Amino acid sequence: RMGSVSSGAVQPTWVPFGSTMAHRRRLHFALDVYDSTWSSRLHRPSYSLGELINIEASVTTGPRLPLRVFVDQCVASPRVAATWPKYKVIADNG
Repeated sequence: RMGSVSSGAVQPTWVPFGSTMAHRRRLHFALDVYDSTWSSRLHRPSYSLGELINIEASVTTGPRLPLRVFVDQCVASPRVAATWPKYKVIADNG
């Protein structure tokens, strides 16, 4: 056998994506609501049950790192800290 074998830890030859992103920059996520024509963002929207909501999920990154955002679930409630009632806006993995 050539070389030596030791019980020391082996260093990877690549850097995991998650640790690279955490080290270099923070990701900024946003969930915005738009009007029915998708032409302007709504700042204080109000909806009735069953009404269509145009939602855009986004993440801000550098120009060399294109990422896609997937929303599995989202709920709406009358107040920020309300535990009830909650209405499912996005469910069943989008």
